[in-house]
Amino acid sequence: MSSIYEVSVDPGEDNNAHALVLSFVGYHKSVLEVGCSTGFITKILVERGCDVIGIEVDPDAAKVAERWAERVVVGDIDDGEVWNYVKDESFDVVLLGDVLEHLHDPLVSLREAVRKVKPSGFVVTSLPNVAHGDIRMSLMQGRFRYNDTGLLDRTHIKFFTLESAREMLTQAGLLPVDTRRVVVPLFTSEIGVKREDVSHETANQLLKDPEVETYQFVMKSVRDNGTRAVAELSERVNELSDHIQRETVRSALQRAALRDGTGAMPARFAKAGGSWRSRLSAEADVAPSPNSTVLEHPDQRPLSTREHLLEQQRYIEALEGHASGLEHNIEVLNDALSACENARAAVDAQYQAVLGMRTVQMTAPLRWVYNKVTRASKKSP
Repeated sequence: MSSIYEVSVDPGEDNNAHALVLSFVGYHKSVLEVGCSTGFITKILVERGCDVIGIEVDPDAAKVAERWAERVVVGDIDDGEVWNYVKDESFDVVLLGDVLEHLHDPLVSLREAVRKVKPSGFVVTSLPNVAHGDIRMSLMQGRFRYNDTGLLDRTHIKFFTLESAREMLTQAGLLPVDTRRVVVPLFTSEIGVKREDVSHETANQLLKDPEVETYQFVMKSVRDNGTRAVAELSERVNELSDHIQRETVRSALQRAALRDGTGAMPARFAKAGGSWRSRLSAEADVAPSPNSTVLEHPDQRPLSTREHLLEQQRYIEALEGHASGLEHNIEVLNDALSACENARAAVDAQYQAVLGMRTVQMTAPLRWVYNKVTRASKKSP
């Protein structure tokens, strides 16, 4: 028994959604794996000391996954009944890997999933990015073709961008604290857009968006316990994470431009062949001949080939300095992100201390009854 979604997983890969999910979950956790398929992720989690309970709609796949999971609940996630087979607040991690996009109402299911997480736990989600550049270019060509797998999997019911994914998580009572990305360069996805069918100008314009080559978003989110400090830290972490992403992309584009030697966008979309750097090394010390081409400068003063090349050399050096500055900014932002994570952990520790107070523990049954009555009243017509 195999599934079209079953893949070989290498936990050491840097640019793979399954590897990123595993790095978020970690070791020795109690895990509810929603949509566990045949258990190809379950197996690795168990090998890492995790106790896993799965939920899977396909009974044949569930039977295979039972080889590694403690048990697998068979049922449709869109059907609220399936959630009743696992206890509330009983898991360190709830994992929804490539699941929410297949559901009719992912927000309702996500809210049910949040109920299963311990107050100190977290939720891990992975979602495809419908705003990937290949889809945008395909739409510009009037095409929106579904495939068996990938960004436009024919079983996808909902589509997400970074903004809409974070909005859904927030509405479910979660605070996204870490966002990582799987990157697939333009023209290399299963969408099938051909480079020769897209103008250089269009490709260059798309590359100004830092998320245009993001294929999937993998997110770690904690429960929103109402503490404003945690919410503010979450917002700050997201801002820094996005800023780092933008700066990383800008730095990469600058370096690609330097390699191309023109100061323009990456060479993969440029028509010119040779680089300015190679031309400089070959021609900078060569005096112009009487028949050399005269290039026009903005001040209308004619420049010889040598003068023009020297000017380009100065421009390249300026770009190199700017790229180095961007890399320094990324290091600073990474340090700030680590500080925010440490601050969030400190606030969470304070929250756990409050939960351990005698007064809070004594009133826990009352809160449980109140929450149960509140949920029941919401479901009643």
